[in-house]
Amino acid sequence: MKATIIIGLACCFAIMSMGMSSPLPEDQTTPRPFLNLEGGGGGQRGDGFHINVQGRENVWTSDNKRHEVDLYGKYGQHYGGPGGTSPARHEFGTIYTYRFPNF
Repeated sequence: MKATIIIGLACCFAIMSMGMSSPLPEDQTTPRPFLNLEGGGGGQRGDGFHINVQGRENVWTSDNKRHEVDLYGKYGQHYGGPGGTSPARHEFGTIYTYRFPNF
């Protein structure tokens, strides 16, 4: 039951992320996806299923484009298989980026 709910939520996030990409900076030609999804089972029946969901979004950029702050979040869990269901892994935080000037 839990696996069905998690997989359903992951599909919903995937569908939402298709229409929610970030605006393109001048130096990029392809959009960066709002949400990255990974999932898959083992090579044989009974190996279980692993799901990862992660997202990253820019929240501030300085006027000169050298300073940038992003927020990110991740969730991962393995269901079933020989090792059983693992505890959920949650991660969230901020990323600060500084771009050095070209001399």
